[in-house]
Amino acid sequence: MTPDLDIARHFVQEVRPPPGRILLVGVTGAHLYGFPSPDSDIDLKGLHLAPTRDVLGLKSVPDTHDVTAMHESIEHDLTTHEVGWALRALLKGNGNLLERIASPLQVFETEAVTELKELLPQLISRRVHAHYAGFFRQTCRFFDREPQAKTLLYSIRVALTGLHVLQTGEVQPHLPTLAEHFGFPEVDAVIEAKRTGREKALLSPEAAAPLRRRWPELEEALKLAFAKTSLPDEAPGREAADAWLVKVRRRDLEAT
Repeated sequence: MTPDLDIARHFVQEVRPPPGRILLVGVTGAHLYGFPSPDSDIDLKGLHLAPTRDVLGLKSVPDTHDVTAMHESIEHDLTTHEVGWALRALLKGNGNLLERIASPLQVFETEAVTELKELLPQLISRRVHAHYAGFFRQTCRFFDREPQAKTLLYSIRVALTGLHVLQTGEVQPHLPTLAEHFGFPEVDAVIEAKRTGREKALLSPEAAAPLRRRWPELEEALKLAFAKTSLPDEAPGREAADAWLVKVRRRDLEAT
């Protein structure tokens, strides 16, 4: 179930555009992770560039553009962040920003997509552990409160993505690929239930048990991966990211 990128593009450009120039918008969520349901919304996460004159002047520049709305009978969940804010968060280890830049499902093919993908390996550090370990614990709590198949899959996905980043320095958010690599065949039945059911369908305790009982194993694996990772303490590409941002803002200022 590949999302209609033309409809998504129209939504972002014409229906609910961000307050600035669009740099990138990647499809994330269940479509990227490999377990969309027929009624899944389209998660669109991106970066926008606020007008440079506004950034330099006294105008208040919002960090976040966040909107959820129906378009062409499909729910679109769009969040974009101003690129300066986003780069600072990325350097602190924000995995959500890593994944939106790395997403192979890009709604727009812009120069910024290419440039940021090239910069991305320099913007990853061991700081990502805090993001993925924290997100993993949060999704586990969410599942215990409301046992949706979606939430259980999210818990496994985020832990395995965190492990993969810490071990390789590469971003891999696709759960079926991760499950095969790390030996989690238990996800297959839950993915199938999610793909053929509804987005917020509940999961029985019996169906959830094979994956849920592996949570402690994932918790320990994340700790061990953090201890052994060869990732640097701080992202080495801070100066490169700063130079890129200055270049982009200058280019925008010269065009106005």
